[in-house]
Amino acid sequence: MQTSDLITRLAQAGAPKAAPKASAVVLRLLMLMTLYFALLLVSHGLRDDIGQKIQQSLFLTEVLLMLGVVLLSTLAAGWLSLPDINQKPWVRFVPLLPLGLFAGLLIYGMWNFSTLTLSECLQLGRFDCVVRIILYGLLPGGVMFYVTAKAAPTRCCWAGSMIGLCVAGLGYILLRLVDPSDDPVQLVVWHFLPVMFMTLVGMGLGRWLLGRWQNRSETRWVS
Repeated sequence: MQTSDLITRLAQAGAPKAAPKASAVVLRLLMLMTLYFALLLVSHGLRDDIGQKIQQSLFLTEVLLMLGVVLLSTLAAGWLSLPDINQKPWVRFVPLLPLGLFAGLLIYGMWNFSTLTLSECLQLGRFDCVVRIILYGLLPGGVMFYVTAKAAPTRCCWAGSMIGLCVAGLGYILLRLVDPSDDPVQLVVWHFLPVMFMTLVGMGLGRWLLGRWQNRSETRWVS
């Protein structure tokens, strides 16, 4: 295509629609996550000993740290959905801080409070926990990918990984509030590792889906 032809097409197309503000994207995602979480919590019901558990500092710290991971990864996903990342390239690393603290807390629990060996934990076969964390994240994950793609991200892998971490973290919190499993080894194997798996899946989907949508947008723009 000649430069003159491109200039003519751009002039005929007019000014492109402005990208949404990062705050608007983040607020939209947070509203979606909150509503979805509330609906799932109501449908499942809280665990019978929730009153005792929230008085335990380790349980409360665990849930709050994962909540921090969810909120910060949602914030990161919102900013990463914009082409310029809102001029904050460091935002993609922010959720890693509470995630690291959370992993350290689980390791501390494994060394001091676990009653199960790794072999015994694997024999339990709590694949239902893995499946539930994945299923909990399908709907909000799909919506978040759609919203992110509409905002034209350029760092697709990072955006996808933040979406995966966000929805899997939400599933982890929900499972802790409704399921009575508390052994730290079991939490690592059947709860935390699926969160990491979903993060990697989100990264792959980000590269595939968001990258493909980005290429389509660029093709429509110059064609």
